[in-house]
Amino acid sequence: MPSLYSPPDFSRRLWRLLSVLLALSWLTACQQSRAPDAPATAGAEPPPPAAAPAPPPPPPPAIEAPRPVPAPAPAPAPPPAPDKPPPKTSAKPPAAANGGGPVAGEASPSIPQFDWPPPKASAQQAIPDKWLRTGPAPTLASVADKFEKSLKLAGYAQRSYYSVPRGFALATQFEQIRADGTPLPGDDRWKVGPPRVGNLSLLAFIQALAHAPAGTYRAIVFVVTDAPWVQSTTAPSDAQIMAWAGSGAAALPASIGNLPYSDGYRAHALIYEFRKGASGPAESVLPSAVSGEAHLERGGIWTPLSII
Repeated sequence: MPSLYSPPDFSRRLWRLLSVLLALSWLTACQQSRAPDAPATAGAEPPPPAAAPAPPPPPPPAIEAPRPVPAPAPAPAPPPAPDKPPPKTSAKPPAAANGGGPVAGEASPSIPQFDWPPPKASAQQAIPDKWLRTGPAPTLASVADKFEKSLKLAGYAQRSYYSVPRGFALATQFEQIRADGTPLPGDDRWKVGPPRVGNLSLLAFIQALAHAPAGTYRAIVFVVTDAPWVQSTTAPSDAQIMAWAGSGAAALPASIGNLPYSDGYRAHALIYEFRKGASGPAESVLPSAVSGEAHLERGGIWTPLSII
């Protein structure tokens, strides 16, 4: 049996193999050249159409140039300032009132102080507040002026001013009265004499009444203040007696009179009644058998106060 690799057979077989390989290569090349680029598969859906190209983006909106902001309107000119009113001056009584006391701005004289709290009185009476609040802006001076005019109409020729906390005290002269508070007629009313003892000094009382006839005597003190107070319940000491010895002032100083008579102020009348026998010193009557209002009415002061 001849060998497979014998020279004649080997050459023929090699040649046949090469020929088959060349034929296969040529057929493969021919099929590739004839085949479509993308052969369709039977039963397969056709490929979707190519998407339409996206429309070009819209052009950006035109940027409007900023409009100029109008300038603010000028502020209106302020109205012309009204003429300044004349400066207000503190109210003061007329020259005749209060004895022609000093006006505001002048140095006011010092006046004696009334003993505070006031000594025990024989009777007391509140003055109706509406009687004293006359005019748009009452002051202590206007109140004092009302008291002075009423005292003058009632026949009181003398008066004395004293200072009290945030106010004043106005005292009348001594007068002789009957037991019911009615003054003696004519000059007998003023037989005590001219000394002013408005501060109700017991020493002054003793001196004034030493030579006075027996009888009943009265002095009235008007107290005007917004400070709270009650009458003293103790007897005065020797030092107080000596301090009360001086006389008061004939006029209310502007430093007190210019104070406004505001809501807290009130006025009261204190009646000091003394009885003197034929011998011995005068004695204070505590309490008086006559009311405070009756003393003022019978002394001729109450009615003028209510109408002036």
